[in-house]
Amino acid sequence: MSFDTPGSNHRSNSRLHAVDICRGLALLFMIEAHISQPLGWISNWSFILAGPFFLIISGFSYDLFLSSRLKNSSKKYIFPESFFRGFLIYIIPLIPYIIVGLFFSSLFSSVTGHTYKIDLFHWGIFQVIGAGYILGLLVPNNFKSKILATISAFIITYIISNYFHESLNFLITGIFPLFPWIGYFLYGRIAYELYQNKQLKNDKALLIFSAIFLISSSLIYATFNTDLPSVARGQFPVFLFLCSLHYFIFSVLVIYIDHKKLHFSFLDKLENIGKICFTAYYIHFLSLFFIQKPVSMFLNNVPPAISNLIILSIITVILIQTEKIWKNYNYKFGFEWLLRKGTEGLLKLYRILVMKNIGWTAESEHRKGEHRKGEHQKGEH
Repeated sequence: MSFDTPGSNHRSNSRLHAVDICRGLALLFMIEAHISQPLGWISNWSFILAGPFFLIISGFSYDLFLSSRLKNSSKKYIFPESFFRGFLIYIIPLIPYIIVGLFFSSLFSSVTGHTYKIDLFHWGIFQVIGAGYILGLLVPNNFKSKILATISAFIITYIISNYFHESLNFLITGIFPLFPWIGYFLYGRIAYELYQNKQLKNDKALLIFSAIFLISSSLIYATFNTDLPSVARGQFPVFLFLCSLHYFIFSVLVIYIDHKKLHFSFLDKLENIGKICFTAYYIHFLSLFFIQKPVSMFLNNVPPAISNLIILSIITVILIQTEKIWKNYNYKFGFEWLLRKGTEGLLKLYRILVMKNIGWTAESEHRKGEHRKGEHQKGEH
């Protein structure tokens, strides 16, 4: 199975459309969660689902990346490519953060006396994904190992919180701390294994299994009587429930969009946004910055729910139109484009260094051989 890159100008029938639709859905949840005028339970659930869904589908995509490389590339370059991708996913979002930090530090530190701290371990959604790419190949590529790694993320969180809080605190603090949030990324890799399972290729079996998974996790969640605010997403019963909910939605999309080929115009647009979800993540923030306050002032007497829907609609239209226009330019200078070009450049440099090292080693062995040959000839004389 082949998968199009974001620069593709056509829709491939072999592409797993459910993946990009889930990316677009996660982004839609993020937009709704960041609008200041709340829409009741819809805003609350959007806030709860956005981060986990984004990380789960990123973990799934990581295994798609691995499977494509194992089929088409030399295995010796998989680890460096995974490392370079992870490094760039981690570092690119830090650049604006550092720039803003330096700006505030230079502008306000002398006035307020407060030093603006720039933290390189500034955990956010992209930093967790980057760490997932870098650490990914340390997890054996099989179902049991991925389950153990996912559970271990929560065990490590508990150990650090209770025994190494002072020395390793940076691993469990932040907007999306590495532990336990990498567990969602790792679960995405488990979801890929389930997708590949031959027994779940049948639509009926897949739907039944995903429904049983959702019901079982819901019962576990209810048994522990865990609340569902955003802070509870790091608790294992909530984690299990959110993963099963994502898996059920993903399974329904696979069955009806990828297998039965049903067509929904809105899902097509959501899929297109999903193809550039990293870039769209920043576009939606920029759009909110310029749109939210003017709309709120203009609709001052309108209920917050109406303002929310208007802002959500405007930003969604902006993203749809941006993707439509940008596609003609192969998404140049977007996050995905920078990631692809940066990885290609680093891999090229890596190959050059490896070849030079091979050349140096061969030359060194040749010189040693010549030296031993000379010594042998002297001994004969």
